[in-house]
Amino acid sequence: NSRDKLSGLQAGLEEEKQARRDAVEMKLKVLDERLARAQISEGTKFKLLKDQIAKLQEGLATERVSREIVDERKTKELRLVESSVNLDLNVEKQARKDGEAKLLKAIDERVFALRLDLAKEKKTREEAEEAQARAMAEEIGRLADAIESERAARGGKVRQRAASAA
Repeated sequence: NSRDKLSGLQAGLEEEKQARRDAVEMKLKVLDERLARAQISEGTKFKLLKDQIAKLQEGLATERVSREIVDERKTKELRLVESSVNLDLNVEKQARKDGEAKLLKAIDERVFALRLDLAKEKKTREEAEEAQARAMAEEIGRLADAIESERAARGGKVRQRAASAA
């Protein structure tokens, strides 16, 4: 009897141990399944993140190449604009030099024409002065002759009166 009880107790303990083992194994199995699902889920998440990172890196690389291309284009455009501005500046400088040369030539021609006009005016004035001087000299000569004639005529009358009075 006590053996039966003991055996019963042992069997009960064994069953309880077995039940605990089964419960622990069941919990472990559930935990393993959860862990496996979590690993699969995390693996999927990590794969998605990895794919997204790869796409972002590709996008960044594309953006970098695009920026380099734009930078090269802008640099070329800037060089073209700079070259165009320098060319325009040189054209303007040459036009200015040509304009200055034309202006100086026009001034020189005008000054030369004025000098010619002044020389002609001086010559005309000198000729007029010479003609007036000759005319005055002739007039003075005529007046002198007239005075001399008048003197001679008066001197003859005075002699006649002196001879008549004597």
